[in-house]
Amino acid sequence: MARAKSTARAEARRRHRAATAAATAEDPGLEAEMSSSAPRAKAATGTAGGPRVGVLGSFRGAIRPVHFREDLADLPRLATKTYAIWVPCLLVLAVAVVFEATGGNITSAGVPALAFNLFVFPPPLAVAFLAGILTQRSSYLAGGIAGTLGGILFAIYVLTANLPVSSTGVAITNDIRVQNAVYALIISPTAGVAVGGFAGFYRRFLRMANPNAGARSAARSSKPAPRRR
Repeated sequence: MARAKSTARAEARRRHRAATAAATAEDPGLEAEMSSSAPRAKAATGTAGGPRVGVLGSFRGAIRPVHFREDLADLPRLATKTYAIWVPCLLVLAVAVVFEATGGNITSAGVPALAFNLFVFPPPLAVAFLAGILTQRSSYLAGGIAGTLGGILFAIYVLTANLPVSSTGVAITNDIRVQNAVYALIISPTAGVAVGGFAGFYRRFLRMANPNAGARSAARSSKPAPRRR
């Protein structure tokens, strides 16, 4: 019995170390917080497992301060080690290309027009949320980059598309085209930063509110690969 308990404790410690390593690898700022809160958690529980964080605790813990210089320096990792930038950007480009190839009618009821309204039309909330949910750190930058690309593509669309009359029957002049292009270039990056930052916060909140799911995924990823014979 004693040996079985010792094995169970060792397995629990291994899973906890795997979960901690996975979390700090994705967000290095978590390491200091985890190390500072570990003594308090151990004293409160007296067991190997940590305390279950409530909704308010998860909400407070999911809030991260903005370190703009550090986040800018983190951009190479964000672009190469995560999917937060290149996947949303490729999706926006694909949606714009398919939309133009199918006629570029923004008022149609087809799937390309619907996707264009979701991912490109300002503010591009869907693509900014996708960018932010794919990373924990610098999520607002990922959302801002994806939103900026969406704004550029929409500005190109309104400046070059053949739109003699709007959906309300108003003639589209060059001034209206320029106004819509400027609006897209301003509102799309701004909304992208806000939505991307919220998406990163939402992901952290879900992981803190349900830590067992993160521990299970980290434990699965830490298992050694089977040997080939």
